[in-house]
Amino acid sequence: MNVFLEYTTFQTTMLVIWSILIVTTVILELSTTNLITVWFSVGAIAALIATVCGLNIYFQLSIFVVVTIIALIATRPLAKKIMNREVIHTNADRVIGMVGIITIAFSEDEVGQVKVDNNLWRAVNLEHQSFYEGEKVQIDAISGTKLIVSKIINHEIIDKL
Repeated sequence: MNVFLEYTTFQTTMLVIWSILIVTTVILELSTTNLITVWFSVGAIAALIATVCGLNIYFQLSIFVVVTIIALIATRPLAKKIMNREVIHTNADRVIGMVGIITIAFSEDEVGQVKVDNNLWRAVNLEHQSFYEGEKVQIDAISGTKLIVSKIINHEIIDKL
C-alpha cells in the first residue's frame, strides 16, 4: 500500500516543498556558526505534519509562521546567551599592531618565524607574499598559535622602532 496514493497532487507537492525547506534550512544551519535557520526548520517540520494530517494550505502556512515565531521567541534568548560567550583576552593579543622581525624566511603557503617583543612566534601571510630574514613586518592578527603578518607599507612605523 502506497501512502502517497491517498494524497492529492497538491498535498504531495506540499510534502515535497516542506521537505525541501527542512533539508535546506538544516544544511544552512550546519554550514554556519550562528543560529539563523533552525527556527524555520522547526516551523517547516510542524507544517509538514499539518500536511500529513490533511490540513489545507492556509493552516499549513499559519502553523509554519506561528511555530517559527514561538520557537524563535522561546529559544532566542538562550541561543544568544550561549553564542555570545565573552571572549577571554590573553596577553598574546597585545602583539597585534606591533612590528616584528622575520627570523625564518617564508613564502606563500609556508610557515615562518617572527620575533616580536623578544618572543618567537610562528608566522603566516594570507596575501601570498614572501618574507626574508631580517625583514620588518606588521602583526595583523593571531590565528591559533600563529601570527598573521603583512608587509609594512607605511615607513613611519619603521621609524618608531
